[in-house]
Amino acid sequence: MTKRRLTRRQRQVRRNRIILACAAAALLIIIIVIISVSMKGCSKSKNADKNGKSTTAKVEESTQTKENESTSEEVSSTDTNTDTSSAIMSGEVSSHASSDSSEFAPPVVPSGNTVSKGTTSKGFQIQEINGATYIDGVLIANKTYALPQDFIPTNPDQPVNADRSSTCLDKTLMSAWNTMLKDATAKGLNIYIASGYRSYNYQVNVYNRYVKSDGAAVADTYSSRPGNSEHQTGLCFDLNTIEDSFQYTNEGKWVNDNCYKYGFCIRFPKGKDSATGYQYESWHLRYVGVDLATKLYNNGDWLSLEEYFGITSQYPN
Repeated sequence: MTKRRLTRRQRQVRRNRIILACAAAALLIIIIVIISVSMKGCSKSKNADKNGKSTTAKVEESTQTKENESTSEEVSSTDTNTDTSSAIMSGEVSSHASSDSSEFAPPVVPSGNTVSKGTTSKGFQIQEINGATYIDGVLIANKTYALPQDFIPTNPDQPVNADRSSTCLDKTLMSAWNTMLKDATAKGLNIYIASGYRSYNYQVNVYNRYVKSDGAAVADTYSSRPGNSEHQTGLCFDLNTIEDSFQYTNEGKWVNDNCYKYGFCIRFPKGKDSATGYQYESWHLRYVGVDLATKLYNNGDWLSLEEYFGITSQYPN
């Protein structure tokens, strides 16, 4: 078969086609490259966005974690503070309980001119301080030991500004009384101070009135002569109705069985007339501090101060 020879024109046309094809191919390759580069750029941009988002998320997460840790630390700190506060409060409660015990401590013994007067029959020291008698640090006012006419409470809760008052009693006594009153009230009991401090001059009128009514001999069994009354000390008071019937009331029974827990004693116990010099008074409480009051309570068989200290209570004439 004989090969056909192309004319010059045909060869030119063929050459142009090849050139165009090559150009088209080159253009296509360029377009592909451009598209490829563009797609890679987008991919990088997306990756950058993803990485950026991821980094931001990590930063935010880290920040949130720190905030949570900070919050946790604050909570922990708050809990610690709360625990510390609770501990402090617990300490305060404990301190308050101790304070209660200290509130039920013996009355403060005043300073001043002190003279030793020997000892009692049971070996307790007798001292005279500013004219008043103290036995083992306990102020005594009975028929044997009188108070000076000008004696007034040495540690009053309120200033002594009247001849008769329920507010100028001893400060330690009042603290103990308020606690006892609160506890009694919580049990539905109604106790109140009917008679507190009485001055020497006030007692003059009280005693003379009873002498006029019943005679001195009888009056001496239930009323003190001026200077010999415990009411002048500011360390005692009469509760509620000053009648024998008080001992049979719920209030009287509770007071008899519980007053020692607050530092009070039944000053003139039942059946102890010969020791105290006075008839039984269920309503008359004397503050001596919880330690001594517990000893005087004697498991329910009350002792008088006279019996405990080994002293007398008798008028000289």
